[in-house]
Amino acid sequence: MDVKTLTKLTKWMETTDLEEITWKNGDEKISLKINNNPEHSATIASSMEPVLAPYIGIFRFARPGKTNHLKEGSAVKRGQELGVVEVGKDFKSVEAPSNGLLKIISIEDGKPVEYGQPLFFFEPR
Repeated sequence: MDVKTLTKLTKWMETTDLEEITWKNGDEKISLKINNNPEHSATIASSMEPVLAPYIGIFRFARPGKTNHLKEGSAVKRGQELGVVEVGKDFKSVEAPSNGLLKIISIEDGKPVEYGQPLFFFEPR
């Protein structure tokens, strides 16, 4: 079988739901197998967990008059205040759900946040 015919046959197979064909012509025989729906053998896994905004409001790293020196790579303890969401004149705490390392800070101070928006990603320890 020449390359031109093989190419045409392969392109035609890609337009169908066939996964395998066998072509016989006299003494020549060729089997083609195309996987149109590849299964992913690689699995992406991450041990990072998001810390979500508990309310709609304005995110602040610290309450007025306080400072918060969190940075990516910081160790955090369960219940530690990571920041606050300003809701009107009230400040709602955003706390670390468990001990771990703060891996990603995905919010800036003074930015509006939506309920359930990921603010931080941390790796539990």
